[in-house]
Amino acid sequence: MYILGFNCYAHAAAACLLKDGVPIAAVEEERLNRIKTYGDFPTQAIRYCLAEGGITMDDVSHVAFHWSAVHGMGRRLVQVARNLLTAKQMYGSHASKWFDIAAVQHELRRQFPTRGLLPPYTFTRVHHHVSHAASAFFASPFDDAAILTMDGTGEVASTTLSVGQGTRIRQLQEVDYPHSLGFLFVALTHYLGFLPESDEYKLMSLASYGEPTFERAFQEIIALLPDGGFAVDLSYFGYPQGIRTPWVSQKFIDRFGPLRQKGEPIEQRHMDLSRALQKRLEDTALHLARHLHERTGAKNLCLAGGVALNSVMNGRLLREGPFEQLFIPPAAHDAGCSMGAALWVHHQKLGNPRGFVLRDAALGPSFSDAQCLAALQQSGLAFERLDDADLFFRTAQWLEAGGVVGWFQGRVELGPRALGNRSILADPRRADMQDILNAKVKHREGFRPFAPSVLAEQAHDWFDCPVESPFMLLVVPVLPDKRSLIPAVTHVDGTARMQTVRQQDNPRYWQLIHAFGQRTGVPLLLNTSFNVMGEPIVCTPRDAIRCFGATDIDHLVIGNYVCSKRPAA
Repeated sequence: MYILGFNCYAHAAAACLLKDGVPIAAVEEERLNRIKTYGDFPTQAIRYCLAEGGITMDDVSHVAFHWSAVHGMGRRLVQVARNLLTAKQMYGSHASKWFDIAAVQHELRRQFPTRGLLPPYTFTRVHHHVSHAASAFFASPFDDAAILTMDGTGEVASTTLSVGQGTRIRQLQEVDYPHSLGFLFVALTHYLGFLPESDEYKLMSLASYGEPTFERAFQEIIALLPDGGFAVDLSYFGYPQGIRTPWVSQKFIDRFGPLRQKGEPIEQRHMDLSRALQKRLEDTALHLARHLHERTGAKNLCLAGGVALNSVMNGRLLREGPFEQLFIPPAAHDAGCSMGAALWVHHQKLGNPRGFVLRDAALGPSFSDAQCLAALQQSGLAFERLDDADLFFRTAQWLEAGGVVGWFQGRVELGPRALGNRSILADPRRADMQDILNAKVKHREGFRPFAPSVLAEQAHDWFDCPVESPFMLLVVPVLPDKRSLIPAVTHVDGTARMQTVRQQDNPRYWQLIHAFGQRTGVPLLLNTSFNVMGEPIVCTPRDAIRCFGATDIDHLVIGNYVCSKRPAA
């Protein structure tokens, strides 16, 4: 049985295909159409999923969509209507399609017609935060778990507390929009001169440079409530009235100073505000998690929603929270709702048992040896083909010599992190490598850190983390005696956003890290996404070749083909 899930009309549009309850294909539309954070209808993503399954829409039994306008009566129905009005003011008329399910179904049938007069599949609307919760719990290794979802907003809720048991998810409590942790980060992102609903992660990095100047003020702005929830002082923000520019109110500006314009210097005040917001987010998440633990007694916690991409918060939840184990899916943001809605239909609506754990995010397009060869031939680049042993040896040699490598292998990963299939790699031992990559390759701000990929079996020798982190969604302390050995991936506060790599999950990437470790004694690599700032992560060989040519990447590895701009030193 095939179930197609998709999300759209906000940001991070994506599609996912399940076969008998197991994801066999999933991709974000931006990877295919090359428009970053694309949020309209995911035509190419759906087309890819169907092609990967070797089917058409006539073979699909169920379609799951991540939004449901039918969300109760009375006050809640009024709130849904208010949310629609605000969304239209902030995002334009296409936002109304979230609530016009008939329009969504019409677009699906227009783009993907079926043979009969009526489609053969059942169309199911799944509430937005239920989709988030399902994307985490039903993909996790846990039979029972507490579930915490946090984002900008769904139909009504911005935060939900739930419990998952077997094939069922039951919501316990929620916090409604406009009290929203996600939109607080969006508002501060705009205030600090970055791109809202895209650059929120920059504040997480900037926070490490801040002083506790504004922490008390943010304790007033975000109040923790006795019932386990929170409340935002909305007088500081413009978004509850649908005011997108500026996202903050005059009251906020009067208290904290003028907005930073894009390109202006980053002042200490901006770092201090980032720190205050990040600290209060972490405090609020811990407050929610402790209350959820009291209500459920669960040992495990699943996280989802865009806020769950805040890996610093996740690391603190693991260290200081009441739960023993933590699972966060690779696409915790809206793109993951495509998979979550489909999993919810398979398990909760249809009652099918669970039969898989998501251990690998590589669910997107892959390219044959012939396709890679054709792209290289058309590029005019000089290249050669190596067997596996020579490939890993040569690449490790380049990395050891200080070269920057574009690494293109296998299937595209789902989610915002490059996990070893579409990565730019470098030597983590070089203190100057962060500056080199930010300035000459990534073309981004110098304060942005880079992440390490480490062999899972040796992670405990380098990082203070009791669990694996396959999707690079935990910031953890680097062991003090190791920080000087890997300065390129150790942030200013002594932490790193670690990815653990198991041989059975990604054998080629594991083999490369292993080869580098044998040469250097350091079984990890600096890993960042294969793209430049403002562009999606590369998808095709042509994307990789284009990025290689537009940057100071030294070597390109596409499958078993290699290109070099300079020889190893």
